[in-house]
Amino acid sequence: MNDVHQTPYGDVRAQGLADLQSNFDTRALLRAVEDLDRFCLQWKRELRDGLLAVHNMAHTVINDAPLGAAAGEESLPGAAYSVGEELREWRESLAAVVGLLDQIAELEPD
Repeated sequence: MNDVHQTPYGDVRAQGLADLQSNFDTRALLRAVEDLDRFCLQWKRELRDGLLAVHNMAHTVINDAPLGAAAGEESLPGAAYSVGEELREWRESLAAVVGLLDQIAELEPD
């Protein structure tokens, strides 16, 4: 049975807490907030518009729908790749945030 440590925010595994106290930098959570802020700003400004543009092109090409917007210089595959690449880059940052949160979530007593 794991020892439990009582905190103002609920019980946690004592050994897990000791481990985090010796090697977890809570400033990483603040950096994660900043990363998330940048992601949200970019999502609102660029990624959302890019994904909507891909949808418009895909709807025309795949569903044989009328043009939803004027044809530009970028191809459908190129636009999809571009948005996907941006999201792949963010996926790594977001996975790091999830990793931080998972370390804290593992404090949950059995």
